[in-house]
Amino acid sequence: MSRVSVLQFIALLAASSSASAQIGGDHSGTSTEWSFGGRIAFDELNAFGECFASRQTQDALKLVATDPASADEARVYKALFSKEQFCLGNLSGLSVPWKLVRGAVGEGFYAKRMPLPPAFVAPQSMPPEKVQSVMDAAICYAGKHPADARKLVETTRPATQEENAAIEALWLEFKACLPPNMPAGFQIENIMLRYRIAEAMWRLGLVHS
Repeated sequence: MSRVSVLQFIALLAASSSASAQIGGDHSGTSTEWSFGGRIAFDELNAFGECFASRQTQDALKLVATDPASADEARVYKALFSKEQFCLGNLSGLSVPWKLVRGAVGEGFYAKRMPLPPAFVAPQSMPPEKVQSVMDAAICYAGKHPADARKLVETTRPATQEENAAIEALWLEFKACLPPNMPAGFQIENIMLRYRIAEAMWRLGLVHS
């Protein structure tokens, strides 16, 4: 079992809607396609996640109600993001791996201190033997180490050396929450681990008032 640094993804300033993982904007007319990656792309994605969680909350709840990385999540994602999205701001489209979009929305619920509906409340104690997924492991970890979980999400930005260092420091404790029957060669990207921990803190009611 190991973690890996996130692969660079691309955000597109484009009018094209052909990509299945593209979030369409509400801009009309033609545009030139620009691509960028790295820090700017992650910042735009997180800004979108915060806006979507706080301003389109009902749709955002539909997305995080699904099991992460599941066929149900993909189905809900497709239904939600086949329509125009005003949270994109000046972007006419944001093309990213769809699993990262849910992650950014999950962190958005935490970052914007959104109310926690009863149906989304996680158990305060998640023993490793009850863990069935990475999301469960994140709940287990955040419940046991809330200060370190907060440090990761609140004092680092995605895809930075500071984030990498924070995850390096917490990895052994997080790994202790993973079930022993994880698939051989299991890996998780740093950015996805961060997003799972952020959503777990929201579900545990660990947001700052």
